[in-house]
This record gives sequence, structure tokens and C-alpha cells, in this order.
Amino acid sequence: MFEIDPNSQANLTEIATEHVHLDLAVDFAGTKLEGTAVYRLVALLPTQEVVLDTAHLKLGGARLKLIDGSLVPLEIDTNSIHEIYGTALRVLLPEPVAAGDKLTIEVDYETSPDSGAIQFLTPEQTLGKSHPYLFTQCEEIHARSLLPCQDSPSVKISYSANVRVPKPLTALMSAIATGSRNEGNSTVFSFEQQTTIPSYLIALVVGNLASAKISDRCAVWSEPENIDACAWEFAEMETILQTAEDVISPYLWGRYDLLVLPPSFPYGGMENPCLTFVTPTLLAGDRSLTDVIAHEIAHSWSGNL
Repeated sequence: MFEIDPNSQANLTEIATEHVHLDLAVDFAGTKLEGTAVYRLVALLPTQEVVLDTAHLKLGGARLKLIDGSLVPLEIDTNSIHEIYGTALRVLLPEPVAAGDKLTIEVDYETSPDSGAIQFLTPEQTLGKSHPYLFTQCEEIHARSLLPCQDSPSVKISYSANVRVPKPLTALMSAIATGSRNEGNSTVFSFEQQTTIPSYLIALVVGNLASAKISDRCAVWSEPENIDACAWEFAEMETILQTAEDVISPYLWGRYDLLVLPPSFPYGGMENPCLTFVTPTLLAGDRSLTDVIAHEIAHSWSGNL
């Protein structure tokens, strides 16, 4: 494909994704995620296929969801493989769609240990040394190894998710948490991101996590072993956010939370919507490095919207 974005094999001129719903289970023993992605799509031009970017994914069945809720199995083609950009997932529709038509398809898949987006940590790589951990980093073009998607910033989507994790772990995403429920030895966490974002801003973290409230819309998350230090270090989050609003415009994302990752986290920070990821090296003990938070908050307007 490559007509709009030289880094994507998706048919971006023909189909646009409007919303993705993820129903995923986290398998720490297998170092993988598995489940289903449901796509709400709109045709931009007449076409008879949906082409999604993938990388290092094991792909299962695909289905077209009809208006009455019934499902029609779809043929898929994964023969287009690029050394850098991964495997194009071609989902063949039973009949052509016209410009403006809307459709919903489902794809079953699982990730692999080779996923560039997902980092699984052993307990020894965490601060607490007791539980496994995972985090994602989809920027720049790694979202395609987290889920089949139109992995291009030219496409902005809303998304929702149900994520099943083993107890006592907690899941967070770059979205608003909408609830959780118990299922045996697992907990299912639900999320909703109503503001449209590019695929590289989809983010997930699972671990032994605690939170400290900073304000009605701000909290800091980390492993329990350093939550008090994190809460003190980033106590000015709400003040920084209010200052940004005074300079720019009202904050539109609902919540601004901060996640301090384990010591083995290899990045400085990532501006995931609603949940900025930062390195624990910012815990200087004197708040001298919290200007990084101002930088990440600024992305809520410049870059993320």
C-alpha cells in the first residue's frame, strides 16, 4: 500500500478505523496476550478488503458482524510480508462496500515473545521482586505487534478494552478505567478512551500497582514499595496541569495520571493519554526533575489531540 504513509501496509485510502474494542487475556507464563479485536470501520472508497498492519502476531479467524448481530466467517490472506513493516493482514469481504458504508469485523489473535511493543519483566526485574510485570511502548510503529491495526498517525481512533489479568495484579491503559470484576483467579479491568488517538498512543501496563491521589483528576501509580516517594515527588501535578490550562485551553482527557515504572524501564517518559509513563530516575528527592512532567503534560495538547 504505502500511498499515504510509507511505514504502513494498510489500505488507508480505502478504509478508516473509527473504533477498536480489545478483549484480551494476559499470559505471563507464555509471555503473550491473546484475545479478540473488534473494529468499527468506514469505507472511504469502494473496496472489497480491509488491510491491517501486523508484526509477530499469530492470527486466528476473522468475522463480519451483521446488523442483526450474526457473524459471517471471513477469508484472510497473510502472504504480503515486509522485512521491516511486518505482515499485511488482508481481510476479504464477501461483497464490495461503497464509500460511506460502515462495517464491523472481528479478528482473533495472540502476540508473541518477539513483539516489539510488549516488554514482559520477571519479578527480579521489578522493585518489589515478587510479581511479574508488563508494559507496552507502541511508538513509533510497534502498535502492529500489540494488535492488528492501521498503524499510522493518519488514522485516529477511539478504543475500549477488557483486560484479564491474574490476581493480585492491576491493569492500566491510556484510557479511563470504567470498572473491574472478579473471574476466579483473575480480574477483568475495563477501559474507555473516547478521544480519538493514533495507534502509537495505545498503552497497557500490568503489575503489582498502588496509587496515591494527588487531586480529583490526578493520581500517581507505582509499585507499592515506592508509592510514598512518588506521591511526594509529583505532588505538584495538579498545579502543573492547571498552569498548562491557563496558557493553552481546558484539559480534555478527563484524568491525568502518572505511572512510575520499575527500575528496568529503559525510557525517560512516554506521553500516553490519561497515563504518562516515566522512569523512576525522576525520583530525585527534591522535585528538581519534575519539569519532565510539564513536558509530558504538554503533549496532551501538542501531539496527542
